[in-house]
Amino acid sequence: MGKSCVTELSELMCATGGKITIFKHGQQSEAGNSNVKKADAREQQIYNPVMNFAEFQDENDETYLYDYE
Repeated sequence: MGKSCVTELSELMCATGGKITIFKHGQQSEAGNSNVKKADAREQQIYNPVMNFAEFQDENDETYLYDYE
């Protein structure tokens, strides 16, 4: 039997008959502060030219600077 991913587009056969469709796979990605710090600002500028990512990184650092004192 071949192995494949189950996504929202998947349709499976039920053992008792009928189809099973996937409503929500339950996995979501979420970017955190460490991801923002590690991101390359020049590369992000290519993906989203409207946003100044370097400025966003600076603002993000200032926003969370005193959270862990």
